[in-house]
Amino acid sequence: MDWKFNPEKTRVVLDAPPRNTLRLTATRLGSVLDMNAWQTAFSAWCEITKVYKRPFEDTKYTLAGKAIEPIIIDYLRDYFETGVVDPVEFYGNRYKEMKYNFYPDIKVFGGMWDAKVINLKRDTVAVIEIKTSSRPQDWVDGVPDEKLAQALMYGHLEGARTTYVVVAFLEDDDYAHPELFVPEEGKNMKVIPFDTETTKVMFHGEPCTISELMEYAKQWWDAYVKTGISPDFDEDRDAEILKELRTQRPDEGDGSLGQLIIALEGLQSEVERARIKVGLDVIEKQLDDAKKALKREMEKLLDPDSETLVIGSWQLAKTVVESVDKDKLIEDGLYDAYKKTSVSMRLTQKKGDK
Repeated sequence: MDWKFNPEKTRVVLDAPPRNTLRLTATRLGSVLDMNAWQTAFSAWCEITKVYKRPFEDTKYTLAGKAIEPIIIDYLRDYFETGVVDPVEFYGNRYKEMKYNFYPDIKVFGGMWDAKVINLKRDTVAVIEIKTSSRPQDWVDGVPDEKLAQALMYGHLEGARTTYVVVAFLEDDDYAHPELFVPEEGKNMKVIPFDTETTKVMFHGEPCTISELMEYAKQWWDAYVKTGISPDFDEDRDAEILKELRTQRPDEGDGSLGQLIIALEGLQSEVERARIKVGLDVIEKQLDDAKKALKREMEKLLDPDSETLVIGSWQLAKTVVESVDKDKLIEDGLYDAYKKTSVSMRLTQKKGDK
């Protein structure tokens, strides 16, 4: 799959509509609806089309959530009169087959619920969405819209009449030792029921049902995923993704970096063609100046904690050199007091990429 920026440099355009996409999960639904403070519709599109996905790294918050979720499910087994099951219990031997998407026969939407309430016939009575939070103030006026939409989506897909949002409010000690968390409704946990199909969520200033929100998401899918043309990106909110995309494809970048690389590689080809001729000094001087200019631009992009930066066929390598002021060393007989650290950068082109 290849891609380019549109002429206005506001969208990403695939060379063909994507054939193999990820599903629109409940988390991505919040992004598509512009309810997610951390992820935009553009970043959701990049994930779904597999153009780019942010590397996932566990934090104390995600680790606590993983540890506390089964504790809450055990608590809820006594809370509800009928049975509460997690995905492993519900699917049994089919869990590995169903893992990551419980709706293989449904187009567009997918994902996994946390737990659900079933009756003796194993019919779904209710879906349970479990959240952990260190900010109870965000929940004073009810469940935040994004999280409510997430829960209702799985309730809708399951055909459940009721959807429960269960939130546990964590203290610092809970993040340090999540395995010791003891849930207690009304104290450090809330169990909040909703009618799946009639509950309204605010969207662009209008109260909408989950069916209406999912219909909007389908239209978004048809407009952007099916066509392979992204929604507009936000230079600020999507800065991390755009930096990676422009690093991968400097020729598609907007600004001096891409122009420098194009100019440098054109000059290098000209040098190689003219090597058997006389008068190479001027061309080689231009090539050297272009390399220095590219090096300066890449130095601006190199992360302080990284040792290398690769853009196109060019690699910038950082070398840290420790030296001493010899005159002072001789004068005072001290090494540590006058040791100096300097940083140098070396620009090279990978073999085979010329």
